[in-house]
Amino acid sequence: MTERLIRVTGGRCLVDTSFVECDLLIDDGHVIDVRGARAGGTGTGAASVQAAWDGADELDVAGRRVAPGLIDLQINGGYGLDLATDPTAVWELGRRLARTGVTAFLPTLITGPSSRRSSLLEALARRPSGFVGAEPIGAHFEGPILNPDRRGAHDASMMVEPSAAVIESWDAASGVRLVTLAPELPGALECIEALVGRGIVVFGGHTTADAAVATAAVDAGMAGVTHLFNAMASFGHRSPNLVGVALSDERLSASVIVDRVHVDPVAVRLAWRALGPSRFVLVTDAVAAMGQPAGRFEFADRGAVSDGRAVRNDDGTLAGSALRMDEAVRNLVEITGCTPAEAVASASAVPARLIGETDRGHLGVGARADIVVFDDDLAVTDVLIGGEVVTRA
Repeated sequence: MTERLIRVTGGRCLVDTSFVECDLLIDDGHVIDVRGARAGGTGTGAASVQAAWDGADELDVAGRRVAPGLIDLQINGGYGLDLATDPTAVWELGRRLARTGVTAFLPTLITGPSSRRSSLLEALARRPSGFVGAEPIGAHFEGPILNPDRRGAHDASMMVEPSAAVIESWDAASGVRLVTLAPELPGALECIEALVGRGIVVFGGHTTADAAVATAAVDAGMAGVTHLFNAMASFGHRSPNLVGVALSDERLSASVIVDRVHVDPVAVRLAWRALGPSRFVLVTDAVAAMGQPAGRFEFADRGAVSDGRAVRNDDGTLAGSALRMDEAVRNLVEITGCTPAEAVASASAVPARLIGETDRGHLGVGARADIVVFDDDLAVTDVLIGGEVVTRA
Protein backbone atom coordinates (compact mmCIF):
# COMPACT_ATOMS: atom_id res chain seq x y z
CA MET A 1 0.00 0.00 0.00
CA THR A 2 1.11 3.57 -0.65
CA GLU A 3 1.28 6.53 1.70
CA ARG A 4 -1.78 8.12 0.02
CA LEU A 5 -4.28 6.70 2.50
CA ILE A 6 -7.49 8.46 3.43
CA ARG A 7 -10.63 7.33 5.18
CA VAL A 8 -13.95 9.03 4.49
CA THR A 9 -16.04 8.67 7.62
CA GLY A 10 -19.42 9.51 9.07
CA GLY A 11 -21.30 9.84 5.79
CA ARG A 12 -24.16 8.07 4.09
CA CYS A 13 -22.79 6.38 1.00
CA LEU A 14 -24.71 5.60 -2.18
CA VAL A 15 -24.85 1.80 -2.24
CA ASP A 16 -27.03 0.23 -4.91
CA THR A 17 -30.20 2.37 -4.78
CA SER A 18 -30.00 4.14 -1.44
CA PHE A 19 -27.75 6.09 0.89
CA VAL A 20 -26.56 4.02 3.86
CA GLU A 21 -24.17 4.77 6.69
CA CYS A 22 -20.69 3.61 5.80
CA ASP A 23 -17.02 4.56 5.74
CA LEU A 24 -14.61 4.29 2.81
CA LEU A 25 -10.91 3.52 2.85
CA ILE A 26 -8.92 4.89 -0.09
CA ASP A 27 -5.43 3.94 -1.14
CA ASP A 28 -3.58 5.16 -4.23
CA GLY A 29 -6.70 6.61 -5.80
CA HIS A 30 -9.05 3.63 -5.34
CA VAL A 31 -11.50 2.38 -2.75
CA ILE A 32 -9.90 -0.60 -1.00
CA ASP A 33 -12.45 -1.23 1.76
CA VAL A 34 -16.00 -0.26 2.69
CA ARG A 35 -17.44 -0.61 6.18
CA GLY A 36 -20.96 -0.08 7.37
CA ALA A 37 -24.53 -1.31 7.26
CA ARG A 38 -25.29 -3.17 4.01
CA ALA A 39 -22.13 -1.73 2.49
CA GLY A 40 -20.16 -4.89 1.98
CA GLY A 41 -16.39 -4.55 1.98
CA THR A 42 -13.36 -6.72 1.48
CA GLY A 43 -14.52 -9.16 4.10
CA THR A 44 -10.92 -10.26 4.65
CA GLY A 45 -10.32 -8.76 8.07
CA ALA A 46 -6.65 -8.71 7.09
CA ALA A 47 -4.31 -7.07 9.56
CA SER A 48 -2.81 -4.97 6.78
CA VAL A 49 -6.24 -3.53 5.95
CA GLN A 50 -6.92 -2.73 9.60
CA ALA A 51 -3.53 -1.07 9.84
CA ALA A 52 -4.43 1.03 6.81
CA TRP A 53 -7.67 2.15 8.47
CA ASP A 54 -5.75 3.08 11.61
CA GLY A 55 -3.06 4.98 9.74
CA ALA A 56 -5.16 6.81 7.16
CA ASP A 57 -5.84 10.53 7.21
CA GLU A 58 -9.49 11.19 8.03
CA LEU A 59 -12.01 13.15 5.99
CA ASP A 60 -15.01 13.57 8.28
CA VAL A 61 -18.20 14.12 6.28
CA ALA A 62 -20.55 13.51 9.20
CA GLY A 63 -24.17 13.16 8.13
CA ARG A 64 -23.63 14.12 4.50
CA ARG A 65 -24.34 12.12 1.35
CA VAL A 66 -21.32 10.45 -0.25
CA ALA A 67 -21.72 9.51 -3.90
CA PRO A 68 -19.68 8.51 -6.94
CA GLY A 69 -18.39 11.49 -8.89
CA LEU A 70 -20.73 12.87 -11.52
CA ILE A 71 -20.07 12.13 -15.21
CA ASP A 72 -21.23 14.50 -17.96
CA LEU A 73 -21.48 12.84 -21.37
CA GLN A 74 -22.27 16.07 -23.22
CA ILE A 75 -20.57 19.34 -22.42
CA ASN A 76 -19.37 21.89 -24.98
CA GLY A 77 -17.70 24.34 -22.62
CA GLY A 78 -18.16 26.48 -19.55
CA TYR A 79 -16.63 29.31 -17.54
CA GLY A 80 -16.11 31.31 -20.72
CA LEU A 81 -14.35 28.42 -22.48
CA ASP A 82 -15.74 27.23 -25.83
CA LEU A 83 -14.40 23.88 -27.01
CA ALA A 84 -15.84 24.41 -30.48
CA THR A 85 -13.55 27.42 -30.88
CA ASP A 86 -10.59 26.15 -28.86
CA PRO A 87 -10.52 22.38 -28.24
CA THR A 88 -7.24 22.74 -26.33
CA ALA A 89 -9.18 24.39 -23.48
CA VAL A 90 -10.43 20.95 -22.43
CA TRP A 91 -8.01 20.61 -19.51
CA GLU A 92 -8.79 24.04 -18.10
CA LEU A 93 -12.48 23.19 -18.36
CA GLY A 94 -11.86 20.00 -16.41
CA ARG A 95 -10.00 21.89 -13.71
CA ARG A 96 -12.98 24.19 -13.17
CA LEU A 97 -15.70 21.53 -13.47
CA ALA A 98 -14.67 19.77 -10.27
CA ARG A 99 -16.45 22.37 -8.15
CA THR A 100 -19.78 21.20 -9.62
CA GLY A 101 -19.26 17.58 -8.54
CA VAL A 102 -18.22 16.43 -12.02
CA THR A 103 -15.18 14.16 -11.83
CA ALA A 104 -15.20 12.85 -15.42
CA PHE A 105 -16.67 14.12 -18.68
CA LEU A 106 -16.81 13.73 -22.43
CA PRO A 107 -15.79 17.02 -24.04
CA THR A 108 -18.27 17.49 -26.86
CA LEU A 109 -17.77 19.03 -30.29
CA ILE A 110 -20.72 20.03 -32.40
CA THR A 111 -20.63 19.99 -36.20
CA GLY A 112 -17.55 21.80 -37.46
CA PRO A 113 -14.30 21.40 -39.36
CA SER A 114 -12.61 18.02 -39.05
CA SER A 115 -9.46 19.84 -37.93
CA ARG A 116 -11.15 20.69 -34.64
CA ARG A 117 -12.00 17.07 -33.96
CA SER A 118 -8.36 16.20 -34.60
CA SER A 119 -7.25 19.04 -32.31
CA LEU A 120 -9.44 17.77 -29.48
CA LEU A 121 -8.08 14.25 -29.76
CA GLU A 122 -4.54 15.60 -29.81
CA ALA A 123 -5.27 17.71 -26.72
CA LEU A 124 -6.73 14.72 -24.89
CA ALA A 125 -3.55 12.76 -25.57
CA ARG A 126 -1.44 15.50 -23.92
CA ARG A 127 -2.47 15.32 -20.27
CA PRO A 128 -0.78 18.21 -18.44
CA SER A 129 1.71 17.26 -15.77
CA GLY A 130 0.22 17.60 -12.31
CA PHE A 131 -3.32 18.06 -13.61
CA VAL A 132 -5.99 18.05 -10.90
CA GLY A 133 -9.61 18.25 -11.94
CA ALA A 134 -12.44 16.47 -13.70
CA GLU A 135 -10.92 13.98 -16.11
CA PRO A 136 -11.80 14.23 -19.82
CA ILE A 137 -12.15 10.52 -20.59
CA GLY A 138 -12.74 10.76 -24.33
CA ALA A 139 -14.48 12.81 -26.97
CA HIS A 140 -18.15 13.05 -27.88
CA PHE A 141 -18.61 13.96 -31.55
CA GLU A 142 -22.10 15.41 -31.87
CA GLY A 143 -22.01 15.56 -35.63
CA PRO A 144 -21.25 16.11 -38.41
CA ILE A 145 -23.43 13.11 -39.45
CA LEU A 146 -26.69 14.85 -38.58
CA ASN A 147 -29.90 15.77 -40.39
CA PRO A 148 -29.91 19.42 -41.55
CA ASP A 149 -33.67 19.51 -41.03
CA ARG A 150 -33.06 19.12 -37.29
CA ARG A 151 -29.86 21.11 -37.10
CA GLY A 152 -30.65 23.12 -33.97
CA ALA A 153 -27.66 25.39 -33.36
CA HIS A 154 -25.39 23.33 -35.65
CA ASP A 155 -24.09 24.68 -38.95
CA ALA A 156 -26.02 22.73 -41.59
CA SER A 157 -23.50 23.63 -44.28
CA MET A 158 -20.87 21.51 -42.49
CA MET A 159 -23.00 18.41 -42.04
CA VAL A 160 -22.03 15.36 -44.08
CA GLU A 161 -23.56 12.12 -45.28
CA PRO A 162 -22.48 8.93 -43.48
CA SER A 163 -19.58 7.13 -45.11
CA ALA A 164 -16.64 4.94 -44.25
CA ALA A 165 -14.33 7.82 -45.17
CA VAL A 166 -15.89 10.20 -42.63
CA ILE A 167 -15.42 7.83 -39.71
CA GLU A 168 -12.22 6.20 -40.94
CA SER A 169 -10.03 7.53 -38.11
CA TRP A 170 -12.64 7.32 -35.34
CA ASP A 171 -12.08 4.61 -32.77
CA ALA A 172 -11.96 4.25 -29.00
CA ALA A 173 -8.19 3.83 -29.03
CA SER A 174 -7.76 7.33 -30.48
CA GLY A 175 -10.06 8.83 -27.84
CA VAL A 176 -13.52 8.83 -29.46
CA ARG A 177 -15.99 7.45 -26.91
CA LEU A 178 -19.42 8.65 -28.09
CA VAL A 179 -20.85 9.68 -31.47
CA THR A 180 -24.25 11.25 -32.06
CA LEU A 181 -25.63 10.75 -35.56
CA ALA A 182 -28.93 10.76 -37.45
CA PRO A 183 -29.80 7.09 -38.12
CA GLU A 184 -32.17 7.81 -41.04
CA LEU A 185 -29.39 9.09 -43.31
CA PRO A 186 -28.30 6.72 -46.11
CA GLY A 187 -25.45 4.56 -44.86
CA ALA A 188 -25.99 5.46 -41.19
CA LEU A 189 -26.79 1.91 -40.08
CA GLU A 190 -23.53 0.66 -41.56
CA CYS A 191 -21.69 3.45 -39.74
CA ILE A 192 -23.36 2.50 -36.46
CA GLU A 193 -22.20 -1.09 -36.83
CA ALA A 194 -18.67 0.01 -37.73
CA LEU A 195 -18.39 2.46 -34.83
CA VAL A 196 -19.74 0.00 -32.29
CA GLY A 197 -17.26 -2.54 -33.59
CA ARG A 198 -14.47 -0.08 -32.78
CA GLY A 199 -15.62 0.35 -29.19
CA ILE A 200 -17.52 3.60 -29.69
CA VAL A 201 -20.96 4.20 -28.18
CA VAL A 202 -23.51 5.57 -30.66
CA PHE A 203 -26.52 7.76 -29.83
CA GLY A 204 -29.21 9.03 -32.17
CA GLY A 205 -29.82 12.75 -32.36
CA HIS A 206 -30.60 15.74 -34.58
CA THR A 207 -32.83 13.41 -36.50
CA THR A 208 -36.14 12.86 -38.23
CA ALA A 209 -35.97 9.08 -37.70
CA ASP A 210 -39.32 7.32 -37.51
CA ALA A 211 -39.96 4.34 -35.24
CA ALA A 212 -38.97 1.75 -37.85
CA VAL A 213 -35.63 3.40 -38.58
CA ALA A 214 -34.98 3.98 -34.89
CA THR A 215 -35.60 0.31 -34.12
CA ALA A 216 -33.30 -0.74 -36.98
CA ALA A 217 -30.62 1.54 -35.50
CA VAL A 218 -31.01 -0.10 -32.10
CA ASP A 219 -30.69 -3.51 -33.77
CA ALA A 220 -27.46 -2.22 -35.37
CA GLY A 221 -26.06 -1.27 -31.97
CA MET A 222 -27.30 2.25 -31.19
CA ALA A 223 -27.37 2.53 -27.39
CA GLY A 224 -29.02 5.84 -26.64
CA VAL A 225 -30.61 9.12 -27.65
CA THR A 226 -29.00 12.54 -27.36
CA HIS A 227 -31.00 15.25 -25.55
CA LEU A 228 -34.36 13.51 -25.75
CA PHE A 229 -37.18 15.60 -27.28
CA ASN A 230 -34.79 18.27 -28.58
CA ALA A 231 -33.78 18.39 -32.29
CA MET A 232 -35.78 15.33 -33.28
CA ALA A 233 -39.15 14.45 -34.76
CA SER A 234 -41.86 14.81 -32.13
CA PHE A 235 -43.78 11.94 -30.59
CA GLY A 236 -47.20 11.28 -32.04
CA HIS A 237 -49.64 8.53 -31.21
CA ARG A 238 -49.58 7.37 -34.86
CA SER A 239 -46.00 8.44 -35.54
CA PRO A 240 -44.03 7.74 -32.35
CA ASN A 241 -40.66 8.31 -34.05
CA LEU A 242 -37.37 8.05 -32.15
CA VAL A 243 -38.94 9.56 -29.04
CA GLY A 244 -41.45 6.74 -28.79
CA VAL A 245 -38.81 4.08 -29.33
CA ALA A 246 -36.56 5.67 -26.70
CA LEU A 247 -39.35 5.67 -24.14
CA SER A 248 -40.49 2.11 -24.87
CA ASP A 249 -37.45 0.09 -25.94
CA GLU A 250 -35.50 -1.10 -22.90
CA ARG A 251 -32.35 -1.43 -24.97
CA LEU A 252 -32.12 2.36 -25.26
CA SER A 253 -31.07 4.97 -22.73
CA ALA A 254 -31.72 8.66 -23.25
CA SER A 255 -29.97 11.82 -22.12
CA VAL A 256 -32.11 14.72 -20.98
CA ILE A 257 -31.22 18.37 -20.33
CA VAL A 258 -33.13 19.12 -17.12
CA ASP A 259 -32.71 22.89 -17.00
CA ARG A 260 -36.43 23.80 -17.09
CA VAL A 261 -35.84 25.34 -20.54
CA HIS A 262 -34.98 22.57 -23.00
CA VAL A 263 -37.71 20.22 -21.75
CA ASP A 264 -40.93 21.17 -19.99
CA PRO A 265 -41.22 19.63 -16.49
CA VAL A 266 -44.27 17.64 -17.63
CA ALA A 267 -42.17 16.00 -20.35
CA VAL A 268 -39.33 15.41 -17.88
CA ARG A 269 -41.74 13.56 -15.60
CA LEU A 270 -43.03 11.53 -18.55
CA ALA A 271 -39.48 10.57 -19.54
CA TRP A 272 -38.58 9.67 -15.98
CA ARG A 273 -41.59 7.39 -15.57
CA ALA A 274 -40.94 5.69 -18.91
CA LEU A 275 -37.16 5.37 -18.70
CA GLY A 276 -36.82 4.79 -14.98
CA PRO A 277 -33.62 5.27 -13.00
CA SER A 278 -31.66 2.75 -15.09
CA ARG A 279 -32.11 4.43 -18.50
CA PHE A 280 -32.42 8.16 -17.72
CA VAL A 281 -29.14 10.05 -18.20
CA LEU A 282 -28.59 13.59 -16.99
CA VAL A 283 -26.43 15.79 -19.24
CA THR A 284 -25.82 19.53 -19.21
CA ASP A 285 -25.07 20.31 -22.89
CA ALA A 286 -23.37 23.29 -21.29
CA VAL A 287 -21.59 25.94 -23.33
CA ALA A 288 -19.24 28.78 -22.39
CA ALA A 289 -22.10 30.57 -20.58
CA MET A 290 -22.15 27.99 -17.79
CA GLY A 291 -20.69 29.45 -14.60
CA GLN A 292 -20.71 32.97 -16.04
CA PRO A 293 -22.98 36.00 -15.62
CA ALA A 294 -25.66 36.62 -18.22
CA GLY A 295 -24.29 38.11 -21.42
CA ARG A 296 -22.96 37.40 -24.89
CA PHE A 297 -20.66 34.47 -25.59
CA GLU A 298 -18.77 32.78 -28.38
CA PHE A 299 -20.14 29.41 -29.48
CA ALA A 300 -18.74 27.64 -32.53
CA ASP A 301 -17.59 30.83 -34.26
CA ARG A 302 -20.98 32.43 -33.74
CA GLY A 303 -22.44 34.63 -31.08
CA ALA A 304 -24.91 33.40 -28.48
CA VAL A 305 -26.68 35.17 -25.64
CA SER A 306 -27.35 33.82 -22.15
CA ASP A 307 -29.90 35.19 -19.73
CA GLY A 308 -28.45 33.04 -16.98
CA ARG A 309 -30.74 30.10 -17.78
CA ALA A 310 -31.29 29.84 -21.53
CA VAL A 311 -28.59 30.26 -24.17
CA ARG A 312 -29.77 31.18 -27.66
CA ASN A 313 -28.34 32.09 -31.05
CA ASP A 314 -29.30 35.45 -32.49
CA ASP A 315 -32.23 33.83 -34.31
CA GLY A 316 -33.64 32.54 -31.01
CA THR A 317 -32.55 28.90 -31.44
CA LEU A 318 -31.46 27.21 -28.24
CA ALA A 319 -27.67 26.84 -28.30
CA GLY A 320 -26.72 24.57 -25.44
CA SER A 321 -27.29 25.50 -21.82
CA ALA A 322 -25.86 27.30 -18.81
CA LEU A 323 -26.71 24.30 -16.62
CA ARG A 324 -24.34 22.82 -14.05
CA MET A 325 -24.55 19.11 -13.33
CA ASP A 326 -25.21 19.60 -9.62
CA GLU A 327 -28.13 21.84 -10.60
CA ALA A 328 -29.43 19.15 -12.93
CA VAL A 329 -29.43 16.63 -10.07
CA ARG A 330 -31.42 18.98 -7.84
CA ASN A 331 -33.82 19.84 -10.66
CA LEU A 332 -34.55 16.18 -11.34
CA VAL A 333 -35.50 15.58 -7.71
CA GLU A 334 -37.71 18.67 -7.60
CA ILE A 335 -39.46 17.99 -10.92
CA THR A 336 -40.01 14.23 -10.72
CA GLY A 337 -40.07 13.50 -6.99
CA CYS A 338 -37.40 10.84 -7.50
CA THR A 339 -35.07 10.07 -4.63
CA PRO A 340 -31.71 11.85 -4.31
CA ALA A 341 -30.06 8.45 -4.83
CA GLU A 342 -31.88 7.96 -8.14
CA ALA A 343 -31.02 11.47 -9.34
CA VAL A 344 -27.34 11.07 -8.48
CA ALA A 345 -27.24 7.67 -10.21
CA SER A 346 -28.60 9.29 -13.38
CA ALA A 347 -25.48 11.44 -13.41
CA SER A 348 -23.00 8.77 -12.29
CA ALA A 349 -23.82 5.06 -12.42
CA VAL A 350 -25.96 5.21 -15.57
CA PRO A 351 -23.54 7.20 -17.76
CA ALA A 352 -20.61 5.14 -16.46
CA ARG A 353 -22.36 1.92 -17.48
CA LEU A 354 -23.25 3.29 -20.91
CA ILE A 355 -19.67 4.08 -21.86
CA GLY A 356 -18.14 1.08 -20.15
CA GLU A 357 -16.38 2.86 -17.27
CA THR A 358 -16.52 -0.08 -14.89
CA ASP A 359 -14.41 1.54 -12.17
CA ARG A 360 -16.49 4.73 -12.12
CA GLY A 361 -20.08 5.35 -11.08
CA HIS A 362 -19.99 3.29 -7.88
CA LEU A 363 -18.27 3.20 -4.49
CA GLY A 364 -17.46 -0.49 -4.27
CA VAL A 365 -14.07 -2.00 -3.58
CA GLY A 366 -11.85 -1.39 -6.59
CA ALA A 367 -13.69 1.72 -7.74
CA ARG A 368 -11.77 4.85 -8.57
CA ALA A 369 -11.95 7.25 -5.62
CA ASP A 370 -13.87 9.85 -7.63
CA ILE A 371 -16.27 11.01 -4.97
CA VAL A 372 -18.68 13.88 -4.46
CA VAL A 373 -20.18 14.79 -1.09
CA PHE A 374 -23.55 16.54 -0.87
CA ASP A 375 -25.34 18.21 2.00
CA ASP A 376 -29.03 17.57 2.66
CA ASP A 377 -29.98 20.12 -0.02
CA LEU A 378 -27.81 18.31 -2.59
CA ALA A 379 -25.30 21.15 -2.69
CA VAL A 380 -21.72 19.99 -3.32
CA THR A 381 -19.49 20.30 -0.26
CA ASP A 382 -16.50 18.06 -1.01
CA VAL A 383 -14.99 16.48 -4.11
CA LEU A 384 -12.26 13.87 -4.37
CA ILE A 385 -10.74 12.86 -7.70
CA GLY A 386 -8.43 9.88 -7.74
CA GLY A 387 -8.38 10.01 -3.96
CA GLU A 388 -7.18 13.63 -3.88
CA VAL A 389 -9.36 16.22 -2.16
CA VAL A 390 -9.90 18.98 -4.74
CA THR A 391 -12.88 20.76 -3.16
CA ARG A 392 -13.53 21.04 0.56
CA ALA A 393 -16.42 22.66 2.43
